[in-house]
Amino acid sequence: MKVMFQVNDKDIQDIDTTILYTPSFNYNEDAVYFINNNCLVITKDSSPQSYDISDDLYKLFKEEDLKSKSDLSKIDEIKLQILSSLNSDKEVFVFFNVLTYLDKPFKEKIISYLKTNNKRIINYTTQIEETLLLDYLIVIHNNSVIMEGKKELVLQEEKIINKLGFNLPFIVELSNNLKLYGLVNKTYYNNQELVDDLWK
Repeated sequence: MKVMFQVNDKDIQDIDTTILYTPSFNYNEDAVYFINNNCLVITKDSSPQSYDISDDLYKLFKEEDLKSKSDLSKIDEIKLQILSSLNSDKEVFVFFNVLTYLDKPFKEKIISYLKTNNKRIINYTTQIEETLLLDYLIVIHNNSVIMEGKKELVLQEEKIINKLGFNLPFIVELSNNLKLYGLVNKTYYNNQELVDDLWK
């Protein structure tokens, strides 16, 4: 597997990655170096003057009302920025604290669309729930990598996660508690999977 980028000289492999960071982390070129320069970085403040979005994309994401909306909210602008970016031929899409602002269906559709089109995703976030969106998880504090690995393995380190000021994602914490009562026998990372298994 090829190296996609580095965090403080640490090689990160070519895999969809969530970077969970504490407020002490500063995003800068010294902390994060993209070896594959074919990256598109999207932030909540980098809105273009105009958007090039096909009718098919509006329809696919069920956002046709944004075509003619005149009074755009910040969330509308973020959605338009992301939809417009889907025309890019860049291989890696880097979301820096952006997906947090989006509703769950839109967020899931964006990730699904990018994966279907063989794009890599890097998602920087301070929200623990977003660690469930992608396969690989890196936890950063004071510009240092504290933990990294498959999300299922990293999220087992509850004491470290708590010490950094985070709680476990709700579904993980809930299923861990249900395990204590013998109602389930594993940890869940997906709401629907837990509901389905409970109702079997």
